[in-house]
Amino acid sequence: MTGETDPEGDSGATNGSPLDVANPDEPADDYSLTELLAVTAAREIDDGEMAFIGVGMSLISGVLAKYTHAPRCQLVTESGYVGSRPPGVVQSISDSVLGVDSLVATDQMQIFVDNQRGLFDVGIIGAGQIDKYGNTNSTVVTGAEGSYENPKVRLPGSGGSNDIMTSCGRTIVMMRQRARAFTSELDYVTAPGYLDGPGAREEFGFPGGGPETVITDMAVFGFDEETKEMYLRSTHPGIDVEEVREMVQWDLNVDDDVGTTPVPTRREVAMLRTIDPTDTVLRDTDRIYEIGFDEWADTMERNWKRLMQIEEDK
Repeated sequence: MTGETDPEGDSGATNGSPLDVANPDEPADDYSLTELLAVTAAREIDDGEMAFIGVGMSLISGVLAKYTHAPRCQLVTESGYVGSRPPGVVQSISDSVLGVDSLVATDQMQIFVDNQRGLFDVGIIGAGQIDKYGNTNSTVVTGAEGSYENPKVRLPGSGGSNDIMTSCGRTIVMMRQRARAFTSELDYVTAPGYLDGPGAREEFGFPGGGPETVITDMAVFGFDEETKEMYLRSTHPGIDVEEVREMVQWDLNVDDDVGTTPVPTRREVAMLRTIDPTDTVLRDTDRIYEIGFDEWADTMERNWKRLMQIEEDK
């Protein structure tokens, strides 16, 4: 399934450009697990939607969606940019390049007010823990004898996850598949999913639709419309259902038509490597620190111009 390639290689390119690949719509035979996750999340964003994203994987997925199947989607960042077309990955949510070519440049308060008004269709968040109703924890893991004040592990915190889960039209959760993470009881509720079942969100007056999809390094999950419980939608290539069940603390429901997560196309892989040419996110390498600033800047500018050309050619 996976294979390491030179990030500056042509991936089968016909003229040296990483975006001009042979047989672009065919399934890729050389992709990493991280690239599979990025593509899977990108495919959850529909054309014309307002997508509330962060940095890292969610940014890459949003950019990929915009330059492939959802050209009319608008990317929204909590730092205040709407409709931006960043040249690639960034190191911080406050990075100014998130504003490149943006339609609107406002501030964080306005973005979250607009979110609470129900203006954003989909949001992407991460989590350290999740339960069967899609409630997530990214605040603390207390352990058997710990407390909020003195936890076993202190996680990064909510960031925008509570606001996104509460108010976005629907939410995509991306996280690692671990038994301790897919837990029967959260140590802390950072972002409310379906709370304790049907009707709970409505009772509390949450305007957003709640979690719709959970994407992990093993599988993709959905939520039953009636019970609001998580169920297994598909497993990634090479993973079977029982392997996923072992990584969940509750009795996991499985779709009658559970399938295999579709692999990325050759075009999608080429696009990802154009967005993240130094593999900062896709493979978590230190290559960005091993090249000079001028080389990095030249590569990002060159790749961004290639992305811009895609829109101009449509």
